[in-house]
Amino acid sequence: MRSFLRFLAGIVAIFFVITAVLALFLTNLFTVIANRELIKDSLADLDSLVVETVPTFVAQTLEQQAQERGLAPINLDEELLQQSMETLLPPGWIDKQADTAVDTVYNMLESGDLENAQLEIDATPILDRFRGEPGQAVVNNIVASLPVCTQPVNPAELLGPEVTIPDCLPPGVPTEQVSQEVHLRLVQALDSNPQLTKEFGVLRVPLFSPEQQAQNEELVQARDQLLRLQRTFAFMQQWGWLLWLLPFSCLLLITLLAVRSWSEWGLWWGWPMAGTAVIVLFISLIFPAITTLLLRQLPADPTVLAGSVQLTGVRMVTAVTDTWLNRVNVQAAIMFVVGILFLLLGFVTRKREANW
Repeated sequence: MRSFLRFLAGIVAIFFVITAVLALFLTNLFTVIANRELIKDSLADLDSLVVETVPTFVAQTLEQQAQERGLAPINLDEELLQQSMETLLPPGWIDKQADTAVDTVYNMLESGDLENAQLEIDATPILDRFRGEPGQAVVNNIVASLPVCTQPVNPAELLGPEVTIPDCLPPGVPTEQVSQEVHLRLVQALDSNPQLTKEFGVLRVPLFSPEQQAQNEELVQARDQLLRLQRTFAFMQQWGWLLWLLPFSCLLLITLLAVRSWSEWGLWWGWPMAGTAVIVLFISLIFPAITTLLLRQLPADPTVLAGSVQLTGVRMVTAVTDTWLNRVNVQAAIMFVVGILFLLLGFVTRKREANW
């Protein structure tokens, strides 16, 4: 009977290792993901990323449009445009909007209210700068890179009814004149936009309005996925700690089945704890290599904008993973030390019991 109870205790010890490994990884993963400040920190310095990305994106877009329309190549001075972008963007403005977006997502996950979810963007600082010299400098750089029109064109009709960058520059018309006209029309379009004027430059963009869902099936699917994520988020936030009840219950059951002395208590608790810690530390050691390998398998997008978004996503995953594994390693190290202490208790008391 004693041997059978020990056999059962051994099975329970294996179950302890499995559940403790899962609890260590899952509870810490949720804790890290639920930390919105960590996500904000991982998105820091987006200002510099945008300044570096937008000029190349604009250059590629204009070049593609010129090719499609059979126009001469556009030679955009990306370095000059980048300097103009640095002047146009208020310091920290993009980082602030990113923080607002993160808060919006987490507020949705915590409240579950997707119907009234909206993203709020304070565009006032950048609009003020665009109306002035920084905005004019950006437009000047783009217009100056346009080729000269090869066909006769009426300068008054060059821009057309829509507010667009002209395809080419009419011969005989100063570039500064065209640039000022483009900038003026862009400013007028911004000032007449009801979404901007109504809220004094603050954009409130509904994320899942009924009108948007009726027109976009992918948005409906995204909403359903977000709802499932929200339910998981709410469950883990309230009940995630219950994962630790399984390994603790295993230890209690091991005690009832096999522990009859201090030495047995030390050995039956020490080996599972130390073994769990070793397994967790080993997994956390190889996990970064696995993550790097998986990230390298992602298809590279040729567009600069998509590549930058992908780079931002990789940086966020890396920040979350590093923080997560650090927490796991600290707790695993503590469990290892506790396991070793129990083993020492078992071996020391076994010798004393043998002497008695």
